[in-house]
Amino acid sequence: MILRNKLTKETLNIPYSNFKSRFSKEIQFALDSSIRNQNNKQTFKFNKNFESDFYFDLQWNFNHFGMSNWYIERLN
Repeated sequence: MILRNKLTKETLNIPYSNFKSRFSKEIQFALDSSIRNQNNKQTFKFNKNFESDFYFDLQWNFNHFGMSNWYIERLN
């Protein structure tokens, strides 16, 4: 997984397991934002596993719902 810092243009090439541990707060914030967004769009409320949808497209969701200086440039 390749991450890039928006401010310094620094690049990290780390495995997924290290990404989850190092960016756990940012991932949780992005997940919560994504769930709030999906709940606002739903006209009919039903039990849906938003977390699996979030991780299905992790790159887009992390980059757009996360409030981090880092973004996922590419998944390996």
